[in-house]
Amino acid sequence: MIHPDLVPADARFRSRNDPTDPRVGDRVRPLAALADLVAGDLVLLGVRNEAGVLANHGRPGAAQGPTGFRQAFFKLTAATLLGRRCHDAGDLPEELPYATRFQVQGDVVAALVARGAIPVVIGGGHDCSFGNYLGLAALGPAAVVGVDAHLDLRPERGPSSGNPFFRMLEHGLPGPDLTLVGLVAWLNAEAHRAYGLTRGATLQELEPGDATAPCAAVDAALARAGGRRVLATFDLDAFSASVLPGVSAPNPWGLSLDLGLQLARRFGAAPAVAVFDLMELAPPLDPTGLSARAAAFLAAAFLQGLAQRGT
Repeated sequence: MIHPDLVPADARFRSRNDPTDPRVGDRVRPLAALADLVAGDLVLLGVRNEAGVLANHGRPGAAQGPTGFRQAFFKLTAATLLGRRCHDAGDLPEELPYATRFQVQGDVVAALVARGAIPVVIGGGHDCSFGNYLGLAALGPAAVVGVDAHLDLRPERGPSSGNPFFRMLEHGLPGPDLTLVGLVAWLNAEAHRAYGLTRGATLQELEPGDATAPCAAVDAALARAGGRRVLATFDLDAFSASVLPGVSAPNPWGLSLDLGLQLARRFGAAPAVAVFDLMELAPPLDPTGLSARAAAFLAAAFLQGLAQRGT
């Protein structure tokens, strides 16, 4: 393994054993060493941690996000990968001490990105995105574009799924390099909003029937990135619970899956996006599997965008 704290993925589905109907699970290979990577490879990384969700009074289940995602993603047709090599790096275990787990995660992410790979990280509470940011920041200036119903600017440094963007800003992320889209005004404290605006962050609040503003805000953020690496992060509670109910904090109104797919494709097409994450998938809260499949579709749309980069 590339890091001693990574454990092999708990993948319940790898193949249909049907040569006429190959699936993603037939193409994914375990990642044993960084030397196995070439530039442009996709690497799956799971983060089995929901301490922040529980501390923030969310519903448990996100620790099973990586397993549920793999079960859905591996079932998609092999053509989903569009010829791109895909490796599975395994999972960071839930038992890692909270005080050090994000640095461990950041070390893994930095090692993958330094090899030219593109990590797709599945959580886990949204606080786990802080580990992805640490990985990029270790390699140079980074920017962050988040899709979330919540600001996640809660002024806490301990376990909380509501603090990843606060921790990024306090760690050194310049406020103008943080863009959040899909925010639901009724769910966010005015003090948190004021803090974000004071730091210079772009905070785009969702409006009924308006699919243009989130796309425009993402396009503008990616255009501003310049030579900086970008973390593109989805908190899946940004979506309406009618299409994605299996999250720690479901919402009756949010992004449509169609809009989410558009955003994921934009992230994939942007050369600056170095890490893509999908957080707070909680499969036990959606026995139908709809939420895991929606997350798999977002990854598929990201791959479509990657194909537009030409690498």
